[in-house]
Amino acid sequence: MLRAEDLILEHLQLASVAANLLRHAEARPIDPTPIATTRWSLSRQLFAHLATEDRVLYPMLRRSADRRTAELADRFATELGGLADTFRGYMLDWNAERIQRDPDGFERDTRTLYARLGERIRREEAELYRHIPDTRSVAKVDVAARGA
Repeated sequence: MLRAEDLILEHLQLASVAANLLRHAEARPIDPTPIATTRWSLSRQLFAHLATEDRVLYPMLRRSADRRTAELADRFATELGGLADTFRGYMLDWNAERIQRDPDGFERDTRTLYARLGERIRREEAELYRHIPDTRSVAKVDVAARGA
C-alpha cells in the first residue's frame, strides 16, 4: 500500500541530493566529477519517485469516490508532469565540457531546477498527499530550509 510517509521520505532524500548538487554548482572552481555523481543519483531517485506517482498515486486518487480528489489528481498529473522532461533536458544540456565552459549558466539552471523541484514537493505535500487513504499527520519537507 502506498503511504504518504514513504513518499515524504523520498522527498527528503530528493531534497538532500538536490541541495548537494546545488552546492557543487555554486563551488568555484567547478569540479565536474562530484557533479556527475550527484546528478546521476538525483536522476535515479527522481525518476523512481515520479514513476511511483504516475503508476500508483495518480491512478489510486483518480479512482476516489470524492470527485474533487479525482480532479485534483488529474490536475497534478497534468501540471506537474513536465518535471521529468525538464530534468531530462537539464541532463542533456549540461555535459561535463559545457559545465566547465559555463559554470555560471550551470549554476543558474541548477538553481531553477532546484526551485522547481522544491515547489513540486511543497505542493504535493500541502495539497495532494493528504488525500492518500489512511494518511497520518507527518512532517513536511521545506526544501528552502534544507538550504544549499
